[in-house]
Amino acid sequence: MKLMRVEKINKRLRRLVTDCEDFYLCDSKWLETNRLENDFEIDDEIEEELKEFTEAYSLERTLKYIEFKRRTEKEVSDHLKKIPVPEDIIRTSILKMVEYGMLDDELYARDYIEELIEKNQSTYVIKMKSINKGIKESLVESIMAELNVVENEGFRALRLIEKRCGNRDGKHDFNKLRQYLYGKGFSTDSIRKSMENYFKGIAQ
Repeated sequence: MKLMRVEKINKRLRRLVTDCEDFYLCDSKWLETNRLENDFEIDDEIEEELKEFTEAYSLERTLKYIEFKRRTEKEVSDHLKKIPVPEDIIRTSILKMVEYGMLDDELYARDYIEELIEKNQSTYVIKMKSINKGIKESLVESIMAELNVVENEGFRALRLIEKRCGNRDGKHDFNKLRQYLYGKGFSTDSIRKSMENYFKGIAQ
């Protein structure tokens, strides 16, 4: 395996691209010490050193990324790709974080969905936002079913109506209110029932 080119990522880090279309990361000082240049033949010993450094660097960056905020496996993967870290080493880093209990998509999904429920988000928005975080659709649907997200959508819509109409002194534009709720992703049935419940309540 030959070294084809060296790319500078930052002051400390270099990316070494080989003729096998693989690449590794290394420290700039290590590169100077070992005097690796284009067309340098990379033997097994050096390849192992490069792999160990790349794996260690990947884990270091992963730990920093998840230190103060819970993340999904996809978020970690996307973060490491931007550095960039090789795909196989990204997978290894993620598996280790899962093994150590530092990455848990199910726990993340539950907390995230509960947070969206508290914000009175529609079923559609809750599902789409969760999937966009990289959480598997089957897991999202399972947690939503457990938390009765679909069944309680009308209640969340009602809360938004109360918040929006609370200080209107009886003057309400029903069409604008419907459009507002449609824009939030609420279903036609939830909008109808929540509006009926709200305006029946204030009429009594």
